[in-house]
Amino acid sequence: MKLIIKIFFIITVMMFVLVGCSNAVSPTLTRVYFEITNPEAESKGTWMILDEQSLSDIDQAFKEINWEPNKMPSMFREEDVQVTLWWETDKNMPERLYEYRIWFNADNTATIIGESDKEGYGHLSQDQTLVLQELLLDTTDRIQAP
Repeated sequence: MKLIIKIFFIITVMMFVLVGCSNAVSPTLTRVYFEITNPEAESKGTWMILDEQSLSDIDQAFKEINWEPNKMPSMFREEDVQVTLWWETDKNMPERLYEYRIWFNADNTATIIGESDKEGYGHLSQDQTLVLQELLLDTTDRIQAP
């Protein structure tokens, strides 16, 4: 019985040390600015998304992009949307901004080009593309950015 208590105590202390020493904080998407650049679009200007559900949906969509690093393709037309994601990685540091250009394709997929070399060129599935289209092309309940 004493051996079991000692083992439990050692495992508990080890868990506290591992968890307490970990500085890994998951970045939080705090806001999204986007500009619809498609000349056929009705909405002009820069818009922002601040509500938690929309930010969560955009975060999930971006996690599912299949990236091909170090590739920068040339596109035949201008992107449909330019997006800036604002990520908070540390409460004591300024937010980090990441810019993306998004093309919505006829087959209901999306092509994304990121500014980072480790992202480069990416594709998004039909399901997540529909989510992004709904969030980034419908500005009826969006706030215009300053």
